[in-house]
Amino acid sequence: MHNGGKTIHLQAGNFQAKIVTVGAGLAELTHLGRHIVIPHKPEEMPLAHLGKVLVPWPNRVADGCYQHNGKTFQLAVNDPVSHTAIHGLLAWRDWQINQLSNTEVSLTIFLPPSYGYPFALVSEVIYRLEADSGLHVIIRTQNVGDEIAPYGAGAHPYLTCNLHPIDDCELTLPASEETCDERDFTTQRRIAQTTIDHTFRTMPPDAEWEVRITSPSQNMSTFLRSHQPWLQVYTGEKLARRGLAVEPMTCPPDAFNSGISLIHLAPGETHQMHFLICSE
Repeated sequence: MHNGGKTIHLQAGNFQAKIVTVGAGLAELTHLGRHIVIPHKPEEMPLAHLGKVLVPWPNRVADGCYQHNGKTFQLAVNDPVSHTAIHGLLAWRDWQINQLSNTEVSLTIFLPPSYGYPFALVSEVIYRLEADSGLHVIIRTQNVGDEIAPYGAGAHPYLTCNLHPIDDCELTLPASEETCDERDFTTQRRIAQTTIDHTFRTMPPDAEWEVRITSPSQNMSTFLRSHQPWLQVYTGEKLARRGLAVEPMTCPPDAFNSGISLIHLAPGETHQMHFLICSE
């Protein structure tokens, strides 16, 4: 046991992954020995929510305050710069290993009711490596309480082309409702000095999309695919721009207040999301 909990090693073909139980986090993913996501040492607490699972909300809740069913709830404000509650309640909790093989691990956790979030959830994250398609990730949550729970989910991997600076990489983003100006990478082009920390609503709804970064000098492309309606992209200034945060999300920031794409998880109901990370 260390600061990241336990370390799990997965391998399939030329893919290898390291998962840590704290935050059900993705600590490392390589293909042919080259990094696909920015790694961190399993025993260290990573910066910038590197590789963490975001439940029961991704991104932020403004002032940590929201209303549900006519009542006001106050979450801990854990991002003082933006004065928000950031990235849910499970990124720094130790998940339990449910099932484990050479290519797949299932991690589970019980989220008990609290003053700021008085709802009971059981979440499961499945990491599965496949030799021909890369890393499949499933985030599945069931409401085990007796009240409808406001809910959202996401993940926080940073794509990289073997840690090559993203300034020299080319980026392709999916079509979205907010594709414009310096963020318009729907046609592949070099990132250069562009700074991005933006939420996109992917289009068309429910269609599979892809974010891809390509390093011509490394002769390498890394991509993430998902069907989620929302996507956060961040050029990783906190991590020296060695990778691009690509965060598939079920809802946008502050969905607990806006209600946009917010999931109302009924007692006994289960929600599931999936994404894939690969390299070629």
